Amino acid sequence: MGSNELASVKGSSVIQLSLLWPLRLFMGFTFLYAGVQHLSDPSYFDPSKSGYVGHLISQYAVGSPIHDLLLGVVAPNAVAFGWMVAAGEVLVGMATLTGFLFRLAASVGLVLNFTFFLSATWTAFPFYFGSDIVFVMCWLTLLLTGPQVGQSIDGAIAKRIPSLSWLVTGREPAIGRVDEKRQEPQQLQPAELSVPLAKRANLYPKQVHEVDVAFDRIKKQFVWHRETLTILEFVRAFVISLGVDRSDTPRLLNGIQTLVNRKGMEST
Repeated sequence: MGSNELASVKGSSVIQLSLLWPLRLFMGFTFLYAGVQHLSDPSYFDPSKSGYVGHLISQYAVGSPIHDLLLGVVAPNAVAFGWMVAAGEVLVGMATLTGFLFRLAASVGLVLNFTFFLSATWTAFPFYFGSDIVFVMCWLTLLLTGPQVGQSIDGAIAKRIPSLSWLVTGREPAIGRVDEKRQEPQQLQPAELSVPLAKRANLYPKQVHEVDVAFDRIKKQFVWHRETLTILEFVRAFVISLGVDRSDTPRLLNGIQTLVNRKGMEST
């Protein structure tokens, strides 16, 4: 693949990832707005008000599959859970918009909305009348996709610190790696490996051709490994020398031994 085609593929990838921005903006601003609204609403933390989070939890527990958890654990600690949810919504919204710890934010958002689905909107019928199950699918999409490389803080961190590359999905770098591999055979063609054949090999073209065909089949399995190709070329020349001119055999054996020893030293 040429440089122009590579640039075109990368450009297409950037455009495709940019298509996630509407979903990312919607989920980020929605959670940020919900968190700020809860934090700025005095009735949300006031047991004497109808909008108190504890009253809402008791209402959501009716018919919920997590009824016992809501009334036995969450309701007695309603204020603490209310603060946790509100602060979590703000942090998730900001992280989604900026692309910082994006996967963690999407995971937390998914858990929150799934919990809301099992409580606040569990009784909605049909199920698609409840928004939380839709939010769950949205968060799942963002979680599986991950932050856009070049369009998030995670991408910038991963670029500067390779050990943190797990923060991003690697979709764009993967395209570059595939294209680079496709270009590698141009640098690893056997023609570039200069291993002279036995002096009398030209006198036996049929035998040499049969050996070449056999080794060409083997090369297809090692096409990405230059060291293996070099050793393979020496072995091919050695096999040919056994049948046409054994005087070159010691030279080829020495070449193979040198390569194998060098490989062993590198691995240690």
